[in-house]
Amino acid sequence: MAPLCRLEFTPDDPESFSSATAVGLMPEAMLAWGRHSPCRAERTAELAEGGSDNVMIHFLRHGAFVMKQQGGSEVICEPGHLYVDPNEIAGTSRFLADGTEAFYISLPRSLVRGLRGINDHLRQRLDMTPQWRLLQRYGEALFAELDTLTPEQIALSSRHLHDLAVSAFGARDPGPLPGTMAARLRLIKDDIAGLLAQHDLSPDLVAARHGISTRYLRMMFAEERSSFRTHVLDERLRLAHALLSAPEAAGQAISDIAGAAGFSDLSWFNLSYRRRFGQTPRETRAEAMLTAIRHSPG
Repeated sequence: MAPLCRLEFTPDDPESFSSATAVGLMPEAMLAWGRHSPCRAERTAELAEGGSDNVMIHFLRHGAFVMKQQGGSEVICEPGHLYVDPNEIAGTSRFLADGTEAFYISLPRSLVRGLRGINDHLRQRLDMTPQWRLLQRYGEALFAELDTLTPEQIALSSRHLHDLAVSAFGARDPGPLPGTMAARLRLIKDDIAGLLAQHDLSPDLVAARHGISTRYLRMMFAEERSSFRTHVLDERLRLAHALLSAPEAAGQAISDIAGAAGFSDLSWFNLSYRRRFGQTPRETRAEAMLTAIRHSPG
């Protein structure tokens, strides 16, 4: 990460110093993660001259760092803060705590449409808001899946990052931001996947977890010609089908599997399952067991 960020690192204690970094390069963005022992990182004037007109957002996840760039004041960032770094400006930072960890999103200023007030945020420590958290979470999710995406998917995700940055910076009159909605809905669906077993899973619950109104949540699903209820039902049925098809769950009661997938009414589960897969849960299990026997050694 050092050459990409144009930084020189000087450890406080060279013998015990540890550092780990990972970088994901995209056509119109850079994502990175870093964890460092106490050290000093400097971007000299010479290194800064080779920089591009990028904006790098530092999301602190653990520990603390001090940042001082030319034209700005010295600021201390702790978890709950972020720092907006004009990448072409010289400066120094100090990682104060062992294992200080941060996630970084770097975007070309020219490509982040609508950011008319971006200069007001440069060299500033900002507090996290729901919009900044959404940008960070989407960036981290994208970073984790970057190697599995096609070039077309990466290009689309890059546009999502730009749109989310517009929303987070609070640009005035940025125009329609379809990427913001798409990125937010992706995170909501990921959250729902982890909540399927909860029988009280509802639009109100999910909307509250993501700091949005229930009406807006319903609208996002409507944009996909779906609904919250339809999506949850489909995901619960997919989960139940996977459990019924798993050899290790062969001894588990079908009612227990239905409950694990979030169904509190066994009759409704059986009816919905048959409509979705064209067979009963019991038939799915029998089919899976027969397949397992056919493929067993000997």
